[in-house]
Amino acid sequence: MRKLLHPALLASSAALAVALPAHAQDTENQDSAEVELAEASPAGQGEIIVTARRTDERLQDVPVAVTAFDSQALERSTVQELSDVRSIASGLNFNSEGGKSTTNVSLRGIGQLPVGLTTPGVVTYFNNIAIPSLGSSIPTYDIANIQVLKGPQGTLFGKSTLGGAILVNTVQPDLYDFGGYVRGTYGRYEYRALEGAINIPIIPGTVALRVAGQIRRQDERIRSLDSDFFALPEVQALGVNDPNAGSYPGFDDINNDSVRASLTIKPTDRISNTTVFEYFEADERAAGLFLYKADFAPFQNTAFLPLMGDPARAAAAVSLANLAADYARENPRGAFDGGINGGRAYRKSIAVVNTTDVDLSDSLSIRNIFGYRKNTNNQGINTGAVPILDQGGFSNPFLGGLVTQPFIVYYAEQRYVRDYIDNDFQLIFDSGSGLNGILGAYYSVDGPAGPSGDQFTTFSSLGRIPPTTTHVKNQSFAIYSQITIPLNERLNFNVGGRYSWDKTQFCYSPGNPATFESVSFDECKQNIADRVGTPTEFSDGFGRASTKDDYPTWTIGFDYKVNPDLMVYITSRRGVRPRNLNFPLFESDPVTCPSGNYSLSCVDLTGYQTIKQERVTDVEIGEKLNFFLGGARGRLNLAAFYSKYENATQFLSNSGNFLFPRGTLDAPPSSFIINAADLSIYGVEIDASVSPDNNLTIGFNGAITQTDIDELLPVNTNGELGPNVGTFGEGQINKLTPTFAGTFSASWIAPVKPADADLIFSGDLYMTADYGGQQGFQLEGYSLANGRIDLKGIGGSSFDLGFYLKNIFDVEYQAGVSVILPAAPYNSLYLGPPRTWGVEASYSF
Repeated sequence: MRKLLHPALLASSAALAVALPAHAQDTENQDSAEVELAEASPAGQGEIIVTARRTDERLQDVPVAVTAFDSQALERSTVQELSDVRSIASGLNFNSEGGKSTTNVSLRGIGQLPVGLTTPGVVTYFNNIAIPSLGSSIPTYDIANIQVLKGPQGTLFGKSTLGGAILVNTVQPDLYDFGGYVRGTYGRYEYRALEGAINIPIIPGTVALRVAGQIRRQDERIRSLDSDFFALPEVQALGVNDPNAGSYPGFDDINNDSVRASLTIKPTDRISNTTVFEYFEADERAAGLFLYKADFAPFQNTAFLPLMGDPARAAAAVSLANLAADYARENPRGAFDGGINGGRAYRKSIAVVNTTDVDLSDSLSIRNIFGYRKNTNNQGINTGAVPILDQGGFSNPFLGGLVTQPFIVYYAEQRYVRDYIDNDFQLIFDSGSGLNGILGAYYSVDGPAGPSGDQFTTFSSLGRIPPTTTHVKNQSFAIYSQITIPLNERLNFNVGGRYSWDKTQFCYSPGNPATFESVSFDECKQNIADRVGTPTEFSDGFGRASTKDDYPTWTIGFDYKVNPDLMVYITSRRGVRPRNLNFPLFESDPVTCPSGNYSLSCVDLTGYQTIKQERVTDVEIGEKLNFFLGGARGRLNLAAFYSKYENATQFLSNSGNFLFPRGTLDAPPSSFIINAADLSIYGVEIDASVSPDNNLTIGFNGAITQTDIDELLPVNTNGELGPNVGTFGEGQINKLTPTFAGTFSASWIAPVKPADADLIFSGDLYMTADYGGQQGFQLEGYSLANGRIDLKGIGGSSFDLGFYLKNIFDVEYQAGVSVILPAAPYNSLYLGPPRTWGVEASYSF
C-alpha cells in the first residue's frame, strides 16, 4: 500500500499542475499575490526572497529547485538546530555518521563519506561562507532564513558541490528601529534554552549593532545499559563484571552556548559594510549507539584467545556479546557505555564574516565577502556499541606476560583543530531591464591550526592506542561568471562558467606511545624530513603527499514566463569534487606487496593513494506556479531531474578485508576511499501549498529519487587488494537518498482568540522510505509526526506562548549509521530522538 501511495501523491499533484495553469491564465490581469514560504506557511502573504543566484530574487523567479524557510516557518516546525530541517525539506538528509560532531548531509543521492576531510557533497554556507562538515549542525537562533538549493552548485558558490547547498542567513542589523526579543524554553529531559537578540541603531540610518545569543542545556536522553545488564543472573553466571558500570553517565545530552554580534556601517547610500562575529561551544557527551549486531564467535580462537590469554575468558566474552545484543534489542532507548564514560562530543567555533557592498553606479556594484573560522573538534565514541567483554587484570602468556586491561572492541576518537579562510570578490551588473550578470574570483584555504589526529582502537586488551598525527590542507582558487540574457519579454537565457584550481596535501605520522599526543603540522613535516635516508624511512609510517586538480564547471538553461504566475524552465549543470588523497602514505611491504604474492596481509594500496575526480552532470526541468481558485491561493512547484554521477566513491573497511601484520604503521587507520561506480540518479520533486482562506495553509513537499548503477568500476583487477576483495557488487553500492520522502504540513489560525491572542495549530507528518547506510545496507524507513500550539500576542501584547510535541507517537527509528558492514562482528547505528515536548515563552520589543 505504501509503495502505491508515494507515486500517487506526486501523480495527483502533477495532474493538478496541468489543470491549474489555465485558471492562472484567467487571473493574469489581477495582482499576482505572493504565497507563503515553503512548508506550511500559515495564513499570511509574504514575498519569498532567496539568494540562490547570489542576488535577491523572488523564489518563483529562480529557474532551479529551491526550498526555503523563514524564521516563522522554522518556529512552526520547532527547528532547534540545522539537522532538524531534514523532516521538512524532503530529500535532504542529515546523518551523524562518524559521531555526533560529524554531519554527513546528502541530497539527490549524493553525500559524503565519513573518511578524510574532503569537500562535502552538500555544502552548508553560513552568511555566504562555507562551513565544514565537522560541527555543521549549528543552532538556529535569530535566523532570517534557510534555503536548500538542489542539484550541482558548480558556478556561483565558493565550493563546487555535487548534490546541492544549504544557505543559512542570520538576521542582519536594522539601521533604523530599536528592537529585539527574548525566548525561554523548558521541555522533557530537563531541556532548558534561553535565547534573545537586541538591535540598536547607534547612528540611525548609518550604524547599527545586533547582538544575539543562546544557551541550551538538556540531560542525557539515552541511558547507560551497563549497570542493569551486568546485574542480570545470566550475565553474572559468566563471571564477567564491570565495576564501573554503575557510574556511567549516559549519552546524548545538550550543553552548548552561542553568541553573535553583527555590526552594519552604511556611511553613504552606496556603501555598506556588515561584520558578523560568532562564538559557539558545545561540551557534550557522545550520542549513544544502538547495538545492531554482535557475532564474535568466528573470532573466539583467532582474536579473543590470544588477546585475553585464556580459552574460558574468550568463550565468556563471545557469550556476553550475544547477551548484550539481545538486551539492546529489548532496550532500544539505551546504549552500552563499554568503558568510554559517556564519550565526548566537544565542538568550538570562532568565526568572522565581513561583507562589503559598493554601488559604483545604478547598474554596477562590487561585493567582497571575507570569512574566517576556527573549529575545534574532540570526540570519542564506543563505536563497537558493546559493554566491556573482559575486565582484564590477567597475565597474558600470548603477550609476553603483560597484564591485560578492560577489553576494547572499537573506540573511535578524533581531535582536530582547523582554520578556514574564504574570500569571494564579485562584480555585479543589473541593467534594470532583465540583463544582469556577475563576475567573481574565489579563494579558500583550510588546514591545521593545532595538534590533530585520530585514535582508532580495535580489539585491544592493552588499553587505547596512541593517537596518530593527521593533518590535511586544502587550497582552492576559482574565477567564475554567470549572466542572464533576456531574449524577449518572457524568455531568458542563463549561462555561467567557472574554472577552479585545487591542491590537497596531508602529513601523517603514527601514534607516539611515549607522549600519547599528536603534534602540530610544522612538527609533523619536520619529523618526516628528519627521517629521510634512515633505515626505516619507508616503513615507519611517517609520510606526506599532495595532489592537484583543475577543472571547469558550468550551468546553462532557459526560463520562460508563460504568464505572471507561471514560469517553466530547463537547466543543465556540472559539479565536481576534486581529486583527493587517502592517507597515510603507503610505503611498507605489507601495503605495497613488492613480491606480488597477494594475501590478507600483503596488498598493494599504492594505486588507491589518489581518489579520482568525481563529476555530476544534470538536467533539470521544472515549473513554478502561483495559483488562485476562488478565494484560495497557493503555490505549486515541480521539478524533474536526471544526474549522471561519475566515479562515485565508497569506503573500503579494514575489517574483514585485511589482516595487516602487527606493527604495520602505514596501514589505513580504519578504512580508505575508492571510486566504485558510475551512477544515474533521477527523480521528481514537488513543493506545494494552498491557503483556502486567510486562516488555513496546507502544504506538501516530496521527492521520488531513483539511483541506477550504470557501471561498476574495476576494483582490485589484479588481485592487489588480496583474496577477500573483488569488484563491488551492485548490492554494495550506497544509495543515500530514499526512493521517497515527503512531508504533509498544516497551519490553522483558530476563529477564537483566547486571552485576546491568535491561537495557531501547526503540525507536520514526515515520511521516508529506506535510505542511507553503508555498503548497500539501508536504514529502515519511518514516519514522524510533530505538532505545535501557539498563542500569539497575548492580551494584545508582544508576549507569545507555545507548546510543542516532537515525535508524537514515540517512533523508534534508525537515524544514522556508525558501522554497518557485513564482515564486521559488530554493527552499530544511531536511533532518532524519542518523544520530546516543550513549552516556549517569548517577548518581542
